[in-house]
Amino acid sequence: MENPIVYSPVDAGKIISDTAANLMKSAATSGWAKVKKYFKDFSAEESIEIGTAFNDYIRVTQERNSKIKTLIYRRVPKDIYSFYECVGLRLEGKVIKTSNVSDVLKIGKKILVTGTGGIGKSILMKHLFLSTIKETEYIPVLLELRKFNGMENKDISIYRAVYQTLSDNGFALADEYYKYSLEKGGYIILLDGFDEVNRDKLKKVQDEIKSFSDKFEKNTYIISSRPTEMFIGWNDFVETSVMPLSKKQALSLVNKIEFDESAKRAFYTELSRTLYDKYTSFASNPLLLTIMLLTFSNHASIPENLNEFYEEAFTTLFNMHDATKDCYLRDIRTGLGCEEFKTVFSYICFKSYFRGQFEFTEHQLRERIQEAQSRFPLYKFTIEDFQEDLTLSVCMLVKDGLSYRFSHRSFQEYFAALYTCKLTDDVQSKLLATWFDESISVVGDEYMAMLYNLQPDKVNKIVLCPGLKKLKELYDSMGFSVELLKELFSGVHLRRLYKLENSKRVTDYTIDFGISNRYLCNILMITCKLNHFFYSNAEGIKKSREIASTWVSEREKQDPQNRYHIEPIEFDDLMIFLDEHNFTVADFLEACKWVEARFIFSFKILEKYSENSISRKKKVSSILDEL
Repeated sequence: MENPIVYSPVDAGKIISDTAANLMKSAATSGWAKVKKYFKDFSAEESIEIGTAFNDYIRVTQERNSKIKTLIYRRVPKDIYSFYECVGLRLEGKVIKTSNVSDVLKIGKKILVTGTGGIGKSILMKHLFLSTIKETEYIPVLLELRKFNGMENKDISIYRAVYQTLSDNGFALADEYYKYSLEKGGYIILLDGFDEVNRDKLKKVQDEIKSFSDKFEKNTYIISSRPTEMFIGWNDFVETSVMPLSKKQALSLVNKIEFDESAKRAFYTELSRTLYDKYTSFASNPLLLTIMLLTFSNHASIPENLNEFYEEAFTTLFNMHDATKDCYLRDIRTGLGCEEFKTVFSYICFKSYFRGQFEFTEHQLRERIQEAQSRFPLYKFTIEDFQEDLTLSVCMLVKDGLSYRFSHRSFQEYFAALYTCKLTDDVQSKLLATWFDESISVVGDEYMAMLYNLQPDKVNKIVLCPGLKKLKELYDSMGFSVELLKELFSGVHLRRLYKLENSKRVTDYTIDFGISNRYLCNILMITCKLNHFFYSNAEGIKKSREIASTWVSEREKQDPQNRYHIEPIEFDDLMIFLDEHNFTVADFLEACKWVEARFIFSFKILEKYSENSISRKKKVSSILDEL
């Protein structure tokens, strides 16, 4: 058995933070000398003026991005290097270190960083921003993509947003200089939170990212997001996934956190002995590890499942005044009890989640609270008191400039799921079926997994089975055929895969599909995800790669300059291609066996439950208005 690591209350975080701050200061003052090569010739006077503006930009943005609020540090932003653990990126079985951005840049010019909620994507992006200042000769720009949610589609522009970020932070350039520096490849552009863009803006933001990164291809683009189907077809982007915390990293993170020393020491010891190994899925996630510390300090135990975990976390935060000090005082201005407050908050989460609101203006937040106030007239509280409790007492929301956002989206998703359980079966079925028809985030979000954990049989029976019945009817009438695939998918996409062999990137391709019937595709994917589908077919994978690689080879012959810009393939064109290259329809269906396996697995779920399909005539928005 591994010996437990001994708790040592050394302020390593302060040492690292101070060292990083000194390095950043040095980098900021010498910044212009490193990057002025990306700009057209200036006069000596212009160079001094613009150089001063650039150094101001680095100083201001470095200061802003080096501090954040967390569940522990709830009132005063904390330097990230006082507690941050550098997580790795997984790329086809290899681990890429992120402590120095230079290692990340070796992956390529266009990088996707995906990971589940709480894994640390946003803080990683801040770290990469700061590392760019310290370690490279590029200009870093960090954009939070959710800022586009407040814009009209016609006003969304990555070109303008990058310029605005530079200008707002003191580095205002004439357009000719700005464009020239982009053409020269002077930037590392970090786009954080693609999954936080509202669904009515997603297509526009996606198109903007693609066109901007194609036009100014010499720059480096790093985009963070939860996994999403929209990345299918982004063939010139390398997709990586954020690694979980190792046991050593988890212990190091706990050691760095400022918290009641006796509680932290006890938790650290138990984490080293048994808790990490027993609850790896919790302890390897920075957010959930923090919640583990909070709940352990309050209950001296850890819940067995994720739903209980969030329940205890909320209860702990509700009853705790300041986790960084040795005091636990209840300070709720509304006077509501824990269950009453949770009911109101759950309603706010429910309404905002289905409206695609992940952050609020002051006015929007007050509207949501007033809406909940009207919904629960027996609960007496003022809008002002509830707003203050959300941000200062329970810390479910964080104020960020003029906006309010959830301390983490997973809280919004859990409490939205909790409120969903209070709805009648008929309303749940209609709402979720319509949402499946409209949303592209069903699979990537944690909402459905949380709802399933709260009511597994009901989700299978009233949410999934109506759609599975429709799928079964199609399958029975068409069999597993190209005609069936046409009913669900818009065409074939080629998914680009990467492997690192001897430090060199090797490219491979496989077959995937673009979604046409969103409702049925979401039903199929969610059924398999929630009910733990697993499938492996070496022959099918081999055939898929064979067909895909042949298509890519033909594409490269026709247009070698744009070999990565592979458009989706319509089924009719695919049939012609297969025939011309000695592949049969049977070969193609063999390559797609993984799809048929999902059908067969899902039909076994259908057999367990019996329910008629429910009408889906309304929009999500109209159903919400009635609730």
